[in-house]
Amino acid sequence: MRARSIPIGAGFLSRPLSVMGEHAAFSPLPHSVVGEGQGEGSGALHATLHSHSHNKRRPALNVSSAHLTGFTLIEVMVSLAVVAIALVGLMGLQHTTLQSVVRANELTKAALLAQELMTQAETGQFPAIGVTTGNFETTHPRQYPNFRWEQSVEASAVFQDVRKVQIRIRYGPRYGRTFDLTELIRNPLAVPTGN
Repeated sequence: MRARSIPIGAGFLSRPLSVMGEHAAFSPLPHSVVGEGQGEGSGALHATLHSHSHNKRRPALNVSSAHLTGFTLIEVMVSLAVVAIALVGLMGLQHTTLQSVVRANELTKAALLAQELMTQAETGQFPAIGVTTGNFETTHPRQYPNFRWEQSVEASAVFQDVRKVQIRIRYGPRYGRTFDLTELIRNPLAVPTGN
């Protein structure tokens, strides 16, 4: 704090000036100050300088203890365990769904291949009795490497010109899955017997 002399009229007012920020006010002095060379009836100026310190009261922070509480370590660990269990279950379900899709796709291929072989047996020569095996590299090169076929032909006990043809498709890991298709094929060259 430093004192300043402020000119008022023809005289000077020597009084400490306290400046707080940019706020200052003038008010009349309790007794008159007459400037030099002025008479007593010359309308003396009265002034005073008051410093104003504006004390702004800030509201006290009253934070409830309930807002300060958070999650404990045990609660966080339990939550993470529940989320992990849920994720494991979802991953297992997704894996099972993918396996089902793959199996259904392989089963569809096996059915189509079996039907193809049966059509060849129906339209070709009358199948000979016995068992034959093979793969599909001749008819479908590199398309069905995990598929094998087996054809079994048996004579009918009732009709001599009819034979039982069974097509079995083996596929999957180590050819552990099978698809069977069975039909009765009549010899087209058989001569019908009349009564």
